[in-house]
Amino acid sequence: MLATGTRIVGRAFVDAYKQANINSAAARAAAGNMKAVADGDKMTKASGITVDESLKILNLEDINDKESMLKKYEHLFTVNDPKKGGSHYLQSKIIRARERIEMEWAQEKLKAEQEISEALAAEKAATEGGKVEGEKPKTEAKSDEAGKSQ
Repeated sequence: MLATGTRIVGRAFVDAYKQANINSAAARAAAGNMKAVADGDKMTKASGITVDESLKILNLEDINDKESMLKKYEHLFTVNDPKKGGSHYLQSKIIRARERIEMEWAQEKLKAEQEISEALAAEKAATEGGKVEGEKPKTEAKSDEAGKSQ
């Protein structure tokens, strides 16, 4: 009876060890995927949440629909208020989702402003640095006038 009990317990430990190895490998793979996402996106790394996850939390289809995002945020935040029996964890996830989407909006706005300033700088450089067709640069025009008057 002792030998049979030992064999059963031994098999249980072996099975548990095998399952732990499978779970560990799956966790390492998942962590590797998250690390790749976080390394590729600094905002995801900073906020700890992806844009896709934020959209799912707030039940949004379009990241640029600001009115809908604000309405859904307000509703979910109020519904999950711990004082009204809601979950503090869910409320904090809702806050992080809103913050992540707002970070994305700020990033897009910054990119647009940079593109505009680069375009203006390029246009200014083209008008100041390049000759307008049919005109002579000011230094040449002055020397031509000086030559004509002599």
